[in-house]
Amino acid sequence: MRRWRRYAGLGLCACWLPLAIRLLLLGRGYVEPSLALINGPAIGRDGDSATGARVDRRLAQSTPAFVGAYMAERQPANVSYCRWQYELPESLVYLDYQLIGSPEAGPTGGPNGVLPFAIRGSQNAADLPPVTLCSHATADQVYSIVELAKRWEGPLSLSVFVPGHDLGLAVRLLDLACHCEPAMSKVSVHFIFPRNEPPSLEAPPSAADLASPDRSCGAADLQRKTANSTDRHRLGLLYPINVARNVARSLAPTQRVLVSDIELLPSEHLASQFAAMLKGRTPKRAIAFVLPVFEIEARLAPPANKKQLLVALRTGNAVYFHRFLCPHCQRFPGIETRWILRPDPGKVRPLIITRREYPNNRWEPIFIGTKHDPFYAEDMTWEGRQDKMTQMFEMCLMNYRLIILDGAFLVHTPGIKRKPFVDGQQPRVDERQRAHERRNARIYQRITRRLLKRYPVNNRCKS
Repeated sequence: MRRWRRYAGLGLCACWLPLAIRLLLLGRGYVEPSLALINGPAIGRDGDSATGARVDRRLAQSTPAFVGAYMAERQPANVSYCRWQYELPESLVYLDYQLIGSPEAGPTGGPNGVLPFAIRGSQNAADLPPVTLCSHATADQVYSIVELAKRWEGPLSLSVFVPGHDLGLAVRLLDLACHCEPAMSKVSVHFIFPRNEPPSLEAPPSAADLASPDRSCGAADLQRKTANSTDRHRLGLLYPINVARNVARSLAPTQRVLVSDIELLPSEHLASQFAAMLKGRTPKRAIAFVLPVFEIEARLAPPANKKQLLVALRTGNAVYFHRFLCPHCQRFPGIETRWILRPDPGKVRPLIITRREYPNNRWEPIFIGTKHDPFYAEDMTWEGRQDKMTQMFEMCLMNYRLIILDGAFLVHTPGIKRKPFVDGQQPRVDERQRAHERRNARIYQRITRRLLKRYPVNNRCKS
């Protein structure tokens, strides 16, 4: 009997030995092919028994997260924390020379006009971490800026698409934010519009209740109600998302920039901890610091740090961004074998060095870079999808090093995106959507052919 137990024990040890060796290697910095591990101890997938076995109470018991929810009980102040220009918000007056073109089109060219610095950010930008969060929005999305301003410690540069009467909605929402959130003093706002659809300050009917004297600072309900009543939606205008990105980046007050979407909330203290990591080093070319992106169930509050995020991941309440829509888009190298296995370091630090090469050639990382990085292709629209791929292809040809950061991340606040199903089947993509996608695909092919003539050949930079 004892001999049988001894043999059984030896067999069990043999079964577990490979796993033990792998975990040991992980803890000592074992590096997979094409990845370079920088530092950091490893932990098991379940973490410690205290945190891995239960959901963080602050996350589980939180009320549903929505834009500006923390201001729902707050009333607008008598003063504005913003510095409006062009006689806004009461009226709009500007001279022709003040209207500029988009960065790719040149000072006065292109189909879109740009009115820079409709709101000019704080003059005390030198006291802030030297990294600007550059974002973009349509008029009905603009109130999301309050969440970013509250959490991001550095300056913010926001481009807003305001064709026709959409300007009236955007200005009223921004003015409410400026009377409600002191952190709006860090925000600069730039207006973008088609030259054949100039902006009008007259408010659409759906925004009328913004003028109510008893209006609270919570405006999430208004964003929902106005989504389908904007001129952009009514006239079927395409959203020039890359024009907006390039404008926000080019007008940022710092050399280091994070170009991100308005629905992506950064982890707390990201800007200051990133600045502390670099210790004042001068930005270098062909290096980008990648921020992992996740999404969390809409009923839960967005995690503020990696410890909270790991709890949400282990309990199935969070996944990496676009996990169910586009798995390759944000599934960054080392996510499961490195990033998730490591505990919250309590600071921002580099973890993995990689490149945007095959088999990660469809990856669309969001990163802290510089104003000298390649532009986003302005001809590509949001409706046509894959709008960041030309920039990533060019960065690959330029041999960019991508440094994936630990202790820092972005989280999609509206909830986890899933493919819609009707009667158990996915609805068909309508022909207009397919046309937009074909158009973006043609532009992508044209740009990649041009880039292949400009840079040395790298067969791993597959398009």
